Amino acid sequence: MLLPIKDSVGGAMGYKVFEELERYLKESEWCYYESNSGILDILSNYKRNLNAYLQNKDVLKVVSEKSNAGSLIKVEVINQVSGVDVKIRVIGQNGEDVYFKEDTRLNTDDYTVIAQTVKNWLDIYEKNIPYDGLVIGVLGDQFTTDVGKSYGAVSDSMVKVVRPTKKKRHPLLKEIVDWETTKLADGKLFHVAETQAQGNVTKYESKKRVNLDDWILIDKSQKIKTKDEINFTELDDYQFGKHGNIGLYAILGTGSDTITSTSTKKIGGMLFGVDLTGEVWLTRTYWASLEIGRRFGSYSKKEGTLQSDSNSLSGSKFKLKAGYKYLPLGFFYGPQVDGFVGYASYGYGFDTSQADGITGVNFSGLMLGAKGSIPLHKLFRLSLLLDFIFNPGFSEDIAVKGSASSTSNYHVEIGGSYQYNPSMTFDGGVGYTSNKAEFKATTSSLSVKETSIRAGATFTF
Repeated sequence: MLLPIKDSVGGAMGYKVFEELERYLKESEWCYYESNSGILDILSNYKRNLNAYLQNKDVLKVVSEKSNAGSLIKVEVINQVSGVDVKIRVIGQNGEDVYFKEDTRLNTDDYTVIAQTVKNWLDIYEKNIPYDGLVIGVLGDQFTTDVGKSYGAVSDSMVKVVRPTKKKRHPLLKEIVDWETTKLADGKLFHVAETQAQGNVTKYESKKRVNLDDWILIDKSQKIKTKDEINFTELDDYQFGKHGNIGLYAILGTGSDTITSTSTKKIGGMLFGVDLTGEVWLTRTYWASLEIGRRFGSYSKKEGTLQSDSNSLSGSKFKLKAGYKYLPLGFFYGPQVDGFVGYASYGYGFDTSQADGITGVNFSGLMLGAKGSIPLHKLFRLSLLLDFIFNPGFSEDIAVKGSASSTSNYHVEIGGSYQYNPSMTFDGGVGYTSNKAEFKATTSSLSVKETSIRAGATFTF
């Protein structure tokens, strides 16, 4: 049920947004929505204190029971000096559980933009619904579910019947982010209508029997695809990440080490390696991450005269970051801009050759950076990242050059991702890293650079 929408201009804007959202819900395929004018009329009698009543969990529980609604959608639009604040909460039948919540500031009071923002949020909520249908009738080993042809169910579809046993809440946001369930039975649909289906239990998992409001999970491999694009609601075998992600990537590229004084000496060659990243979402906008990597390479002389024409590289990378995610449209899967701060360290373990001025070096210090990403398509996203170490510290495995008078570091990467399923993306990108140190005492400089292609996968959890 869509609750009356509060605004700060006497309801004029809220009414227009309500109409837009009601039209969207009636046309949607993921929920059953019917206007309940009787309840809305009752609530309209409490206009002056409506917001206070809609904060009361007992009132919300009664509204849910009277409307027979499994979830209540509560939207608020609050006018500001420039634009509006928009909030959404999806509340459970008990009037207390929060299944989903979002809020943002929009720099416009256009009701169509406000409504589209809320629609985007509801698209996300749709993907988080943990079942396909509910059991609405039981007769012996037969059951009836409220999912039918309009959802994509077909006759002879295999299903699982599960029962929710425990709610999992986000430790900070207090939202319901997941459910523990117990499998009750396997079943098979034998009659499918437009909005309902009947099935038989083929196998029980225990002595527990199927009851009203148990969850139905359909074997999606047998569902009819009505769209060319993949529909995330059809991927029940996967769960959306709620707390963060972890990624594993293979690295292939080229690198170089250049020493410049009265003459230039340079070694370089192919390198390969691996990166492991992990990110934790403290809230929907604040996050922390860790990135570690290893590099290996076999370098040879590229320029100048060297005592040793070959060298080997055993490199390392370490980045610990904390950041803030800005959502320009208030839509988590829309454009994103991340700003972050942290600590970074780049290690280059070359074989020492004092005659050539080559030894293992390390650049480390306070890191600042930003990353922007934008969806090009429902399944594809393009990103650009830039970070640098502010006045990085420099050290050598063996003292060859001595203390550096000035240092610099930066890393830039352009990449893209493909949403293979709700909990996994395939990622690729091209990156460039530059580390440089200058030495006034010897009027020389050292420059270590790397250009690489990164490919791998990211998994949400």
